[in-house]
Amino acid sequence: MKFNKIGYMYILIAGLFWSILGFFVTKLTECGFTSFEIIFFRLGIGFISIAIFAKLRRPELLKIKRNMYIYVVLIAIFVQVVFNIFYLKAINSVGTSTAAVLLYTSPLFVALFSKLIYKERINFLKIISLIVCFLGAFITVTEGKLNYENLNLLGIVFGIIAAIAYSLFSIFGKKALEEMDNLTMIAYSFLIGALIILLKIDVLHMISCINNLKAVLLIIAFGVITGALAYISYSIGVKKGVELSVAGVLASVELIFAVLIGWTLLGEQYSFIKLIGIIFMAISMIIALRSNKQAVKENIVEELSIKNICEEAGVSNGSFYHHFKTKDDLLSYYIEDQPSINPDLLDLPRNA
Repeated sequence: MKFNKIGYMYILIAGLFWSILGFFVTKLTECGFTSFEIIFFRLGIGFISIAIFAKLRRPELLKIKRNMYIYVVLIAIFVQVVFNIFYLKAINSVGTSTAAVLLYTSPLFVALFSKLIYKERINFLKIISLIVCFLGAFITVTEGKLNYENLNLLGIVFGIIAAIAYSLFSIFGKKALEEMDNLTMIAYSFLIGALIILLKIDVLHMISCINNLKAVLLIIAFGVITGALAYISYSIGVKKGVELSVAGVLASVELIFAVLIGWTLLGEQYSFIKLIGIIFMAISMIIALRSNKQAVKENIVEELSIKNICEEAGVSNGSFYHHFKTKDDLLSYYIEDQPSINPDLLDLPRNA
């Protein structure tokens, strides 16, 4: 397990691309498109843009192994279809703010599934980062106020299902990336998702709304930026070795970017309470990064074997056990007694 700064950068870039999703949705809604038509554009244009790139530059990306179909189908069904349908249901049942808060429980599910499936370490710092991230999202989205009159059990269930479905991209994606290129995985999951969503669309209505250049440009930019580029960046980060539980927290930077874009570019009213929420989320990311460093160190110690130690030191296993019972005894001795060791004794020849 590597501590990979490049991987973190890709996750943050994905968050930046996702943060402008709200802007595009607003503009496309003003053009008369329905929610499912907008989802279709995101997936359809996302697939087309990747397919064009692959055809021109890397045709092999359009080939997929038979045993990998299951992963792209699962990602398409759960992440692209189930997530979108239940998120829209949650919005209609409990309102936009509450649905958004419920969606930000997804890093908790990513951490849980990564622990159960991939045996990732969930140390104390990771737990703290997840809690602080959720609190920050809650404060940022609601400004500390929820409309409890709109709360209902069914709407909460819809929101939780959406969060679970959203979290599964990381879980299924990590396994798929072991045997296929991230562009292949995303392209086919987009294609399958778009075809399923197409069943819920009035095609004639959708075509009638594409009646000017502005609508065409919005559709293309929406699919390329928030679809293809965002998912590609995130999957590269995962492929670079960023732990899923950490990636889930870092990706929530999309909410920070969304609020800042709203304040600076869209003329939305500044809120001190939202600023507090943003600070909480930034702190959660810092904690997540520190937790990953700690996990790396713990993993290095765990993977260290007595055989490796003896081979590196040029001594036999018997000589090691003459002085220490376990590697933990060696580490404890080194840490506790290192200041009193003669420095000349530390630079031993390899055949000593």
